[in-house]
Amino acid sequence: MAMNPKQKLIALATLVFLFISIIVGGLTAISVSSKKSADGRMNYYVDSNANLTLASIDDNTPITFAQIEAAMFSLDVLKNEAKLMLNFELFGALNARNNNGSKPLQDTYSQSPYNINLTIGTQFFSFPANRPLISQPVTLIIGGEVNKYPFDTLYIGYVMYGSYALPGQVSQPLKINLIQDGLPTGYQVSYSAILDDDTDTEITAIGCITRTATIRTISVFFALLMWGLAFSCAIYTASVYVFEKKAEPPILGFHIALLFAMPAVRNAMPLAPPVGCLIDQMVLVWVMMILACCVLALFMKLIFQTADGGFKKLVTVV
Repeated sequence: MAMNPKQKLIALATLVFLFISIIVGGLTAISVSSKKSADGRMNYYVDSNANLTLASIDDNTPITFAQIEAAMFSLDVLKNEAKLMLNFELFGALNARNNNGSKPLQDTYSQSPYNINLTIGTQFFSFPANRPLISQPVTLIIGGEVNKYPFDTLYIGYVMYGSYALPGQVSQPLKINLIQDGLPTGYQVSYSAILDDDTDTEITAIGCITRTATIRTISVFFALLMWGLAFSCAIYTASVYVFEKKAEPPILGFHIALLFAMPAVRNAMPLAPPVGCLIDQMVLVWVMMILACCVLALFMKLIFQTADGGFKKLVTVV
């Protein structure tokens, strides 16, 4: 049974709508799966050793240890780098204030009569005796897969341990209480720590990194916007053929501009990785292909219009 032009347009619009629904459904499924896997696992502030923390406020049981805060302040997915700021606080005999034979040079940073060495990941820090332990930046490598942006999951991991000794004497393992915190803009981080319970001297720190709900929402909005523009252009191009309308050069120019603007719209997604991730396969590639087909179809229509007009003029002259 043959369909009239209106029925053809409705059928085409329905097919395009169903195709877009499949894409949106896939994005939604990934979002829900990512959210479920992250529920109940978000720890934005982690104290690796509660016993040492309690001991630090109990004057009756002084314990010699270092408390180190590792605060994440920057995260660059393009460079695969996460930056932490380390802040130090000393307790027990490590702190010069608790040592009668040592006098602190200042009050802003902790100072120790001991030489202190720290290893954090692949980086090594050495603090000479009677020198302030100034805050130190640390750069870590990010692991994980950004292909599922904006529903990707990244991670950082490093081992921390240290030693201390009076100048000229044998070093001793340093007890450490590691505090992990910090939420870089656009990301949420769930921290965890694995402690060597026997000695309290070695800590494995882990951070699981995901995009915030705001970043995910904006990214999905941009994806839907791109599909909406492609859908509108496809309907318009189909209408030109179904209702036998003329192709207008300004409209063709708009379609061409929209085609080459799609990569810029995609790059406007917040904190987006380089082109090639899943959202490009589900949005950018298909949208540009649809717009390219619309441009070619309108070009063909315009060419036939021009050729038909020229042929009629030629027949009239003859």
